[in-house]
Amino acid sequence: MSRIILETDAANLGKALTTKELDRSANGSLFRQIRDLLINDFSFYMTSVCPRTCNKVADKLAVYGANIVLPGSYEFLSQAPDFVYLVSGDKHGDGV
Repeated sequence: MSRIILETDAANLGKALTTKELDRSANGSLFRQIRDLLINDFSFYMTSVCPRTCNKVADKLAVYGANIVLPGSYEFLSQAPDFVYLVSGDKHGDGV
């Protein structure tokens, strides 16, 4: 993978990854390391800040995953949970 697009609903994270404005903050060193990794390891990267309402599926999946997995364990789902409906109308590989 050489080209990535990062999407976040955290405005400060978006700012930290695209500018040097937060480099003197408590996490400034981490932000610089992430930017260096992006510059050195990818031929193209873009950071996009989206409103939280655009991330409803990701937020629900994160909450779901945090509640079903015990600390220190891993669980891999072979298909999306029943509450997830893809934009295309495709559910669990049926349809389209």
